[in-house]
Amino acid sequence: MELIKGFVTTLVTTLIFITAIELVGPDNSMKKYLKFVMGLILVAVLLNPIVKFFSQGETVLTSIIDQYDKEIEEGINKDEAAIATQELREDSFKDNFNRNCINKLSREFKDMTFESDLDCTVDFDNMTCQINELRIGISDKGVKKVKEVKIGEEEKEIKEEDSTQKEVKDFLSDELEISKDKIVVYYL
Repeated sequence: MELIKGFVTTLVTTLIFITAIELVGPDNSMKKYLKFVMGLILVAVLLNPIVKFFSQGETVLTSIIDQYDKEIEEGINKDEAAIATQELREDSFKDNFNRNCINKLSREFKDMTFESDLDCTVDFDNMTCQINELRIGISDKGVKKVKEVKIGEEEKEIKEEDSTQKEVKDFLSDELEISKDKIVVYYL
């Protein structure tokens, strides 16, 4: 990068110098000789990086690549990479667990659709998983009846588990060996 930056700086400086010389130069027959000399200087400036590359290009190129590798290694913090990997593994575990729950429930209760959301802490070093809560959303397949809307009246809903919610909770508790109080079943 520094080589390119140096080349561009030299080229721009040379072009400004050539333009200034042409402006100051006399308007007689000497002007064509002046342009010829300035053209030779410009060609020399353009060929300089190519000649330098052929004469010592391999060592310069390898030193630049080594310097670039060192900057990259220093730029990446290993702790951040480990944390990102840990989070990715944990997210993958949760996604797989949720998909597994949905598949098990879909096989057992064929007339319903499910949604699963797991809240857990995973320790991959000790291979343990502490499940805080498993939320399962259920809905019947097919067309649903629209609930009657009453404007101006407040309706208090008492949330009690019906038989379907209880069946789903019992099935998951037995199948996944999770305590029933950590499983929340709700309607979508």
